[in-house]
Amino acid sequence: SYTDLDYEIYIMDADGSNQTNITNTVGTDANPTFSPDGSKILFESIRDGNTEVYIMNIDGSNQTNLTNTSNAADYYPVFQPVRR
Repeated sequence: SYTDLDYEIYIMDADGSNQTNITNTVGTDANPTFSPDGSKILFESIRDGNTEVYIMNIDGSNQTNLTNTSNAADYYPVFQPVRR
């Protein structure tokens, strides 16, 4: 959602009710992708001045920077299936 001149990630019920902002940070948080089991979300964030890929729990807790590259922007994260 784009509110207050900032993109944030929300979760909500299928009918749009019970909207909850789960990122609520300074800087853009966008392009969320759910893990296959629905427990995690990958997303991109510009909270540290560079676009990085983060992962968090479905409730927004444990937000962790996965890429941390200062000289490149990381966009549109996706989960890839594990091949065995």
